[in-house]
Amino acid sequence: MIDVRHASGASAWQIITIAAGWLVLLFVGAYLITPASILTLVMADLDITEATAAALVSMPQVAATVIGIPVGIYLDRVETRATVPAAATVLLVGSIGDWFAASGGAVSLLIASRLFAGVGMFVLWVVSINVASSTFPPDRRATATSVIISGYPAGYALGQLGAPRLAEAVGWPAVFPVFGGAVLLMSLGFYVAVGQVSSFETSTESMTLTDFKRVLRNRNVWMVLVVTILGYSLYMVFNSWMPTYITRRFGVSLADSGTFVALFPAVGVLARPAGGWLSDTVLVQRRRPVFAASFVGATVLAVVMFYSTTITVLVAMLVLAGVFIQLQIGLMYQSIQEFVDPSAAGTAVSLASVAGWLGSFVAPVVAGELVATTGTYAVLFALAVGLGVTGALTVWRMAESGAYTALS
Repeated sequence: MIDVRHASGASAWQIITIAAGWLVLLFVGAYLITPASILTLVMADLDITEATAAALVSMPQVAATVIGIPVGIYLDRVETRATVPAAATVLLVGSIGDWFAASGGAVSLLIASRLFAGVGMFVLWVVSINVASSTFPPDRRATATSVIISGYPAGYALGQLGAPRLAEAVGWPAVFPVFGGAVLLMSLGFYVAVGQVSSFETSTESMTLTDFKRVLRNRNVWMVLVVTILGYSLYMVFNSWMPTYITRRFGVSLADSGTFVALFPAVGVLARPAGGWLSDTVLVQRRRPVFAASFVGATVLAVVMFYSTTITVLVAMLVLAGVFIQLQIGLMYQSIQEFVDPSAAGTAVSLASVAGWLGSFVAPVVAGELVATTGTYAVLFALAVGLGVTGALTVWRMAESGAYTALS
């Protein structure tokens, strides 16, 4: 059974809801990236290696990957609005645990508290995407989803810029609960806003085991998951290894190359909503052309970067690649929902999220192994081209989710 509700004056609350969700993900992203932005302080005070410090950054994503599917199934069986402040509280408790663990030099406890906070992070991520989809009619859902998740890369930028300054004022262990507290505060606003909007095509029935099996047997769902893994892998190959490549290739400092590469994810604040808008408005809810343009454009730019002889050209092409690659991030989460029953929307988003984080974990490791084996960073571009071509071929074989929705 589908509940379709319309309310007068909903448009203002729709905007407020998306803005509140965007702010929630902004501070979630800032919290997650905090250890990376103050890595030298963390390593010095805790006397840990680079590998352990890097693990601190990825612990919330590890938790999300492990618990993602069960949490997605649970969210399809409850009223998700009520989970928003609860999930934010979990993240805040984890961030307070970070504070105590870091202040006492308890590395194991710090890792555990980051894992715990990751549960709250994942719930907020999935609920934000589901709310964006259900708050807007079909012809604007991809745009809404892409806008709300652009808060995440903006949060990375906020964390990179703000955490070092906060650390100077309150000490680096206290930075964690500052962002955790901001997440809880914004979540309360998000909770209130969600209660004021009408939902479009929101299922009033819980997902059953049969529904779940139907999702897993859906070929189109698996095609979107492959696209998601390849898209995030391509994103992370550039995001993780380009600072080192630029340093080795052009002899600039790691700090300068890191500044250049920071532009690559930063353009996602505009590119992700642009991808959703192109799909909804220009392409009349078709998703495949944006996926295809994203992979083809990134592949061509990877080739151009390989042959770039000046750092100016390379950085310009890298930023442009960041635009192309991130056009599809946002569409992934909307597209997969369009292939399943509304009662399985949370599960679908969770599957796509787990696939994305899997690609984010695996791609940098594979890239590092290839560099170590071949002894050259040129192999990074070969890997990027391979991912781009495979992605384009996958898109060619996949069905059109937007057209499917419009016709059903």
